[in-house]
Amino acid sequence: MNLFEMTIAILIVAILAFSLFYTLVVGRQHKAVQGGVDKQIPDHVQKNVYAKNPVFLAYGIFFALLLFIIFFIAITFY
Repeated sequence: MNLFEMTIAILIVAILAFSLFYTLVVGRQHKAVQGGVDKQIPDHVQKNVYAKNPVFLAYGIFFALLLFIIFFIAITFY
């Protein structure tokens, strides 16, 4: 890896780490607030909390695409 690729990789990892940390902090703050502002969560979402959460879906799709890109580059150039 050259310096540019290493810098981009470190930047991507830093953004992902910050995003995950921020998501966890906001989730904990939301649990701490006991207000009646939100509506009832549908039953099918309550049964599949992780599968129906858009944040976890976004992370899953990102890592799947990242692995696909890594394998594509590995097969193409090596």
